[in-house]
Amino acid sequence: MSEPLPIRSLRTPRTARAGGFTLTELLVVVAIIVLLIGTLFVALGAAAKRAQLAKTTFLMGSIASGLAKFEGDFGYLPPVLGPRDTTSAPGSRGFARDVVKFTQVAGANEIEQQQNWLSYTTLAEYLIGYGHRGEDGYGGIPGGPAGVGNKELPPFGIRGPGPDGCWGAVDARQPALSANPQFAGYFRARNPNRSPNPPAVNNNLWNTQAVEGRVYGPYIDTIDERLLGGLAGFDASGRPQIVTPDQGVANFDQLPKCLLDYWGEPIAYYRAPYGGDDPASDARKPGGDFFSLGDVYVLRPWEVDPNDRSVGAADLGGDDSSSAGLKSASFALLSKGADRAFDRSRRRDLGEFNKDNIVLTGK
Repeated sequence: MSEPLPIRSLRTPRTARAGGFTLTELLVVVAIIVLLIGTLFVALGAAAKRAQLAKTTFLMGSIASGLAKFEGDFGYLPPVLGPRDTTSAPGSRGFARDVVKFTQVAGANEIEQQQNWLSYTTLAEYLIGYGHRGEDGYGGIPGGPAGVGNKELPPFGIRGPGPDGCWGAVDARQPALSANPQFAGYFRARNPNRSPNPPAVNNNLWNTQAVEGRVYGPYIDTIDERLLGGLAGFDASGRPQIVTPDQGVANFDQLPKCLLDYWGEPIAYYRAPYGGDDPASDARKPGGDFFSLGDVYVLRPWEVDPNDRSVGAADLGGDDSSSAGLKSASFALLSKGADRAFDRSRRRDLGEFNKDNIVLTGK
């Protein structure tokens, strides 16, 4: 009698792994995670950009309201401030705080000069008031002598700039400087109380001048201190060099101030050109027409609305497309946008730097 055959297992031979993932599966999981993280970063970046755009637009609206209030008080818009006094080196209080006419900046003709005629310091100077009694007639100076001038509170505000728009730097400038006609509008020629013999600009006694009268402003009620930059100079291309308080700059309080957008760039101020030294007047072209902001290429919209289309000065590429609304504006504010750059020579530049510019105009 033969022996029974052995009973075989009915289960399929075990071929599955004991546990874990294969290398291919791990790579797929890692790729999915990387893709999700990348998508998240893109979404967060887009959200941050939208937030920066919204906040900057709101800030520019507040500035525009402040400019309207200023004009209501004095009958003119603030003049354009910039660097004319070459003896005031970057870092000194006078740097980039001289009144500038558009015919006093670089350019082969008046239209080219108008492209370079803008201010980064006007807004903080006139709408908030960073100065002391010898500069804008109000406030104190850090480290100045004890006395009335160093105790005025609140710290911000200005006294009336006067009919020349710059605290006597044109029509009542210091006698020691009046023999030099080029000093009209210079920061160092300011004479807020029209004194016949005011203290020198580099003297702390400036802070004790007895300037009386109503205090105006500040014309921007609330400003995030992180949006306040100091102008430390300009690079070779004319780009402003901005420093902020958190960088620990020793002379930050002495630097001319700029209002920054939410990308950390100074907001530029443009206004319709004024004739001569009178900020309340309008400048005329040689043919008799008035200059307008419609001739400033960088302010023109990237896409011109057919219902708002107008003709202005041709840019470097021969494009004369402009905006009727821009031509009638009395001032304009410009943020360079997320790319933090613009091209002053063209409306639609090849690098598309102007495409994301934020422009706000006022009548």
